[in-house]
Amino acid sequence: MRMKQHRRILKEVLETDEKEREQEIERMMPTLCSLVDDATYITGLEDGVGALIALYILCTSHNINTVDYYQDIKTRLMNLIDHLQDNMLRKFPPQGSTEA
Repeated sequence: MRMKQHRRILKEVLETDEKEREQEIERMMPTLCSLVDDATYITGLEDGVGALIALYILCTSHNINTVDYYQDIKTRLMNLIDHLQDNMLRKFPPQGSTEA
């Protein structure tokens, strides 16, 4: 996905019939999830943020209920971010407090 990926998602959803837009998002979700879960960490972060942006816009500007999908992608992104931080902490463990 790269930057501006949210525009591709928006275009794909908004080109479908208005009554089928939620189904289109549901159809896209496995792909959006794998973009976060199966990519390198930089790509996963970028693509996940792009998906969140698109889902937010679809909800707030186009009145499509994307709340559950947004939460799913957000959770996956937070898991990725936590994993990255764990890697950093293994390399540089926090030092114990030296205050008395």
